Amino acid sequence: MNTLALSALLAAGSVGADPAYQQPPAQGYQTLPISGYADAAPPAQGYSGTAVAAPPPGPGYAAPGYPPPVGTVPALSDECTKPVRRLFQSDHEFDDFVGPVSNPILNKDPRSNSHARILFINNNVPGGHPLDGNIQAYALQMNLAVTERLSIIADKDGLAHISPRNGPSTTGFLNLAAGLKYTFYRDVENQTLAAFGFLYEIPSGEAKVQQNQGSGSFAPFVTYGKEFGNKWHYLQTTGYYFPLKSSQGSSYIWNSFHVDKQLFGWFYPLAELNWFWYTSGGNRLPPVFGEGDGLLNLGTRGQAGAHLVTAALGAKAVLTNKYTVGFALEFPLTSRNDIINQRLTVELIGRY
Repeated sequence: MNTLALSALLAAGSVGADPAYQQPPAQGYQTLPISGYADAAPPAQGYSGTAVAAPPPGPGYAAPGYPPPVGTVPALSDECTKPVRRLFQSDHEFDDFVGPVSNPILNKDPRSNSHARILFINNNVPGGHPLDGNIQAYALQMNLAVTERLSIIADKDGLAHISPRNGPSTTGFLNLAAGLKYTFYRDVENQTLAAFGFLYEIPSGEAKVQQNQGSGSFAPFVTYGKEFGNKWHYLQTTGYYFPLKSSQGSSYIWNSFHVDKQLFGWFYPLAELNWFWYTSGGNRLPPVFGEGDGLLNLGTRGQAGAHLVTAALGAKAVLTNKYTVGFALEFPLTSRNDIINQRLTVELIGRY
């Protein structure tokens, strides 16, 4: 009888039970609509019968029980993975390119660069020329990349030393020249770019080195660059140089061409060609002086229709991602050689 009574009490829940205790309801998860789906499907049911949210779908797929997303799944933009450009940083999307060496004032790199370029030029004047002897120039060019397309250029300054065999040597400041350059075409995938710009040459130098004449000069230009084949590069600059006071300088069209080949990832043998076509002369010097190409504008009389073509061979070496050295030996191809018997140009570039 005791056994039957105990069983009855347990069945009724009267032994060990707290009459005030109630089991809390099972907790589920709130189902939220998934963005991008046209309709919301009913929530999945958990083991306890409570609502459980479906796991989020993988990229490009719909969750079970849901219709596929409306439209196409957006791809990750290249802009999300592109490094942020620092203030005044050079355009590093064309780092396999190197700039030209010869005709250093007028021959342009189409990239937007922030750099300092130290130049040494040693020019041997032909025998029989009134300036027969040697001309040297020491210069510092500065470029500042405002954006990956726009740059401020200051490409002429420094000192010139003229040392004729039959006369006294003179040393003086060169004119200053500055301007703007804008890369209007920039195709990173095909490594092709083009820019236009201008230089204004201020008559700030010294007359004893054939500077500081007239009201200055203006030089608009277009420059182009292309990588082709297996790390070959082609550059070209075309422009027109003219003095604002025509009697004080010669005017000319120039074309400068550059070809190089990258070897070992850092060494660049190069060849260049410079063509000057004079459209008018000045009236400062007699014709026997010839002209001075992009280095010195002598303002010689009777230059209209004259041509000067020079070639240059050299090389560049990329020492680090910031520093490059280079040289080019230039010599005339035409019978007319003006002040150039041969010219050595050496450069050191620090690029940001």
